[in-house]
Amino acid sequence: MTAPQDEAARGQNLARAPLQLALTEKVARVGSWRMDLITGEITWSEGLYRLLGIDPQRTSAPPGSWIFEHVEPADVAQLKAEIKNAIHHRRPFSCRTRSRGNTGHMTLCETQGDIEYDASGVPVALIAVCRDATDVADKHAVMERMQQWYRCLADQASDIIILYNGEGEVLFASDALQRLLGLSPLDIGGGRFVQFVHPDDLHEANRLIINPAPGETLTATYRIRHRDGHYLWLESTSRGIYAEGNLLNIIGVSRDITARKRHETETARARDEAVAANIAKSTFLANMSHELRTPLNAIIGFAEIMRRQMFGPLGSEQYADYAHLIHESGQLLLELISDVLDMAKIEAGKLELNFEKLPLGLVIEDCLRLVEERARQNGVTLQTSLSEAIAAIDADRRAFKQILLNLLSNAVKFTMRGGCITVRTSLTEGELLLSVEDDGVGIPAEDLPRLGSPFEQARTDATLSAGGAGLGLALVRALAEKHGGRLRIESEEGLGTTVKVWLPLTQYDRIQKEAAA
Repeated sequence: MTAPQDEAARGQNLARAPLQLALTEKVARVGSWRMDLITGEITWSEGLYRLLGIDPQRTSAPPGSWIFEHVEPADVAQLKAEIKNAIHHRRPFSCRTRSRGNTGHMTLCETQGDIEYDASGVPVALIAVCRDATDVADKHAVMERMQQWYRCLADQASDIIILYNGEGEVLFASDALQRLLGLSPLDIGGGRFVQFVHPDDLHEANRLIINPAPGETLTATYRIRHRDGHYLWLESTSRGIYAEGNLLNIIGVSRDITARKRHETETARARDEAVAANIAKSTFLANMSHELRTPLNAIIGFAEIMRRQMFGPLGSEQYADYAHLIHESGQLLLELISDVLDMAKIEAGKLELNFEKLPLGLVIEDCLRLVEERARQNGVTLQTSLSEAIAAIDADRRAFKQILLNLLSNAVKFTMRGGCITVRTSLTEGELLLSVEDDGVGIPAEDLPRLGSPFEQARTDATLSAGGAGLGLALVRALAEKHGGRLRIESEEGLGTTVKVWLPLTQYDRIQKEAAA
């Protein structure tokens, strides 16, 4: 390139320089100013006008003092002190000031300046670049507020928050440490929090700080010593903080659960005492019932001999009536005692079932014969509707008959003269469904949820319900469940009652059902 061409290119570059400077200031959101220390003349770049929100077209050249007039009064002294020190010590200066333009817009300016010297080293001007630091300051303010919130959360949280390094040493502990344990971070120092854990719980507590896997939250419950020597229960969780696969820190949060542990202990003790009392009660009832049945059998036996006058006439006819009443009362009392004994055995877990293949129809007929006379005296009809699909069932003979006899006795008791009782069997989803239906007085809806529990009776009629201890349906339910079955009562007051019992057909079905449960 020839010399004239070089000269032209330099001229073009010099012509473009102000435009490039203005564009650079606009992009970087900066401005600059120069103050002549001899004349006091000040020159502002276009970027500084823009920074302060001032239109340079409508504003005359600023006087030397204008730079201070646009700085907040509280910051003027700082700016003047920085400039004075810079001139005196012949060094650059830096400060942050708040400036307000003609629009009233407040801008936080970060100013970086230096001194311009003449050839002899005399300061002749100040040159400074101003940057809009408002956004940066706002972000710092937001971060500061967030840090204050975090500090407040850590300080005021009821749980103890601890930050460990990767080796399990305590780096930070929240104020709750002092409130709950009477300890300060200085008491722990650079040591481990587990030094205060009960010796028996060390393994449990150490799990929290031994290399927790990424994303894994660990939980442990242990006792820890208070400053005054007593122990508290803590429930703690921990989580590892990883960076590029390396464990950096562990965060632990611990909560005082001493009251909850005390409640759990008291509840467990009360439960154990209740179980022991229940077992003692069942054992007492079983022993008492057994002892009562022995003399009662003698009473019933001798009353039967007297009722039949097996060794000759009694003399007066009233004696025969008395012997009959004694026999009936003894039989009723024996049934009640037998129910109590069986219920006690079931609750004590001592009732053993002897399964055998029972011919269903024959067993049902036997039960019907036993209640037939009572039904006839009450004017009640007995009938059956038995499924031919079920010929036999694996069950305990005595328990099965007890189920059906209890249901039939209840039905006879609560069915008025002229009523009908029906025994039905059907095959339902592979199970025997045994139903006893009557058209008697029925059961109030509010009583249904109680029935099936020991010593509970329907309040339909005090006269009717007085003939039992309220164990009949409870025994039926318990015996059905011992067979792997279940019971349901359906009734409507004034229309009758249906009691349904589902039983597995075979012992194998029962075992499979219990295993599935």
